[in-house]
Amino acid sequence: MDRLIYTLQNYFTHKDFLVHDRLVGTLFSPLHFVVSALLLALIIFLAVKLRRTDHKRVRNLMAVLWATMAVWEVVKITWETVCGNEIAFEWGGVLPLYPCSIFIYAMPFALWGNDYMKKAACGYLSTLGLIGASINFFYPITVLPNYSIISFAGAHTMLFHGIMMFCFILMQTTGYHRYTHLNKPWELILPAIPTLLVSIPANIVNYSPIGSDYMFFKCNSFFLPALFGWLADWQSTVILYVLYLLLPLPFYLPGMLYARNKQKNG
Repeated sequence: MDRLIYTLQNYFTHKDFLVHDRLVGTLFSPLHFVVSALLLALIIFLAVKLRRTDHKRVRNLMAVLWATMAVWEVVKITWETVCGNEIAFEWGGVLPLYPCSIFIYAMPFALWGNDYMKKAACGYLSTLGLIGASINFFYPITVLPNYSIISFAGAHTMLFHGIMMFCFILMQTTGYHRYTHLNKPWELILPAIPTLLVSIPANIVNYSPIGSDYMFFKCNSFFLPALFGWLADWQSTVILYVLYLLLPLPFYLPGMLYARNKQKNG
């Protein structure tokens, strides 16, 4: 009980000032499993319950969720900057230039863009966005080793990636976007466009004197060092670009081939 009280009292406390042994709800703790399971159940329940919602209401709902998370991202970056042991803006790590950050930039096009813009934005969310959101939801290794799931930082990462997953499932259940919506071979490039665009500022920072590994182009994060750590940075960057370009294929190609075969056989 003392640990729970300590955790709640330090809901907004930066990791620099936390006594980590006194926290509850850190990575893979019982509280982490319970809260994440309840949140996942809620995500699936709501997405299924809203499956007959018309697309206008789906768009309005996702717009509210996107706006909320965009504002929260700004608040979180500000909090990270001013609430730590040292008041400083960490250019090499705090900028929203990660694969999941693309959600903030892509969603307006998924909501209000024209046909191809919508396919590109929804395609991102249904491929790289889905993978990134799932990994960070089920394995929030960048946050929960230092924070409780019932903290400002913990709530941010779980809700941000949970909302990404919810938007994906809602798109699929309502037909707002599906893996059969790309009809021409050249359209397979569309889901990669948001990633390619955000990669420009990401690599400007990566290869600047600041130095970073935004969007993992230098392969210095997660399990990537074990696979590509022996390569030069520019070689890792080329490999990541190829992977980002190929990523939509296993999601959309089967549906495209099935539709063509069905049309051919009448």
